[in-house]
Formats: sequence, C-alpha cells, structure tokens
Amino acid sequence: MSQSCRRRAVRLGTAGLAAGAALALCGSAGTAHAGAAGFYVSLQTHSNVREAATTNSKLILNTGSVKDRYYMDGLCYVHGQYVKAGSYGTDVWYKGHVVDGVDVMQPTRHNVWVWGGNVNIGKDPSDSVDRC
Repeated sequence: MSQSCRRRAVRLGTAGLAAGAALALCGSAGTAHAGAAGFYVSLQTHSNVREAATTNSKLILNTGSVKDRYYMDGLCYVHGQYVKAGSYGTDVWYKGHVVDGVDVMQPTRHNVWVWGGNVNIGKDPSDSVDRC
C-alpha cells in the first residue's frame, strides 16, 4: 500500500470507518476503485477544485505541483462546461470530496467539482461512476 493510501486509511479509521473500507478505497493512480464513497482517484497536478461544474465558479483549491498529493472520494458526475486543455477536451465534471494525501491535517474539501481532464479515472465519464 502506498504511503498516501496508508495516511488515507488512518484518516478514515479515525473517522470511525472500518479499516476494510479504507483499504477498498485505495489503489493505483489512474484507476477508479468503487467503494462506499463511489470512487477514489488521484488528481492531476495543478488541478483546479471548484464550487460548481464551470470555470466561472469559485476556486476552492489548486492542487499545486506535488504529484499524487491530492485524491478525490468521488460521488458522481455531470455534463457541465466544456473545457479543452492541450489535445483533450470534455464537459464531464466529477463531484466529491478532495483530500490532501500528504498533509493529513489539511481539511477535506466536501462536495466540490473537478473537471474530468484532471481526474485520473480513465475515460470521461467512467463506466464505474453514476450520474448525479
């Protein structure tokens, strides 16, 4: 298990969740893992975490430049504003809870939105994620 996943398991354990559930949510970056919270994936560096599924909404957090630092306990997806970055574009946005996998003292950002191109989940929308 990765160090950040161990930290996440500790955080979930202190929140009263079973250790088995914490382990079920952990996995390698780039793959969505279904669990009680929906899916658990890493976010790309320099990702914007927003209040709504549009770039015009309030910026809650930028994930910065540390690889595999931030993770999302995802809940669902919507078709929101279309965004194109480089050669990839999509209108899929994922809603969930964003956690800092390095500094466990940082607060979890609840019910926030991340553009699909910044969520390491595979195709948009992922077959393993329900629509909101």
